[in-house]
Amino acid sequence: MRLPFEAVVAKSEAIRDHFTGLEAYRRARRLALYASFKNEVLTDPIFDHALSCGKEVFFPKVIKGIGLSFFRVREKGELVPGTYSLLEPCGEEEGEVSSMDLVVVPGIAFDRRGYRIGYGRGYYDMTLGTFNGPIVGLAYEMQVLDEVPHLPHDIRVERIVTEKGVIRCIPGDLEAAGQPSNI
Repeated sequence: MRLPFEAVVAKSEAIRDHFTGLEAYRRARRLALYASFKNEVLTDPIFDHALSCGKEVFFPKVIKGIGLSFFRVREKGELVPGTYSLLEPCGEEEGEVSSMDLVVVPGIAFDRRGYRIGYGRGYYDMTLGTFNGPIVGLAYEMQVLDEVPHLPHDIRVERIVTEKGVIRCIPGDLEAAGQPSNI
């Protein structure tokens, strides 16, 4: 379902407000963000907020067959069309994913256990397999389902931030999953 642009903006601003209230975001000095694609949650408001707080923000660049590399972005003009027509950083300052305090991931759909469906190439799963920090997904409430298909190597998110609030993802029992959380 495609949302009207006005709805995307309003929901994205609400998501930004919930996201910036997360303890993990407030503590983060370095975060990995993504550039919005198609009808995804707009990440520009989060990017602007992070910069205004003095945080270092890194965006992914696709390395086909390998995964993602993250590069620091100081202004939106440093994002240019790249692989798969996604906006990617053109800068040189690379940041190892292990040095990030928080990673934000996109998705087409999420479930309340933290699994996500992306665009099917598995780049985030390849890259985040050994990452030990918090991983957060941004989504519209309508993208959060009870269950999505997943594979053993799929990486889970700890939280899903929607326009209605923050969902704490819990592995296992679906009845316990999806409890609201501010953490």
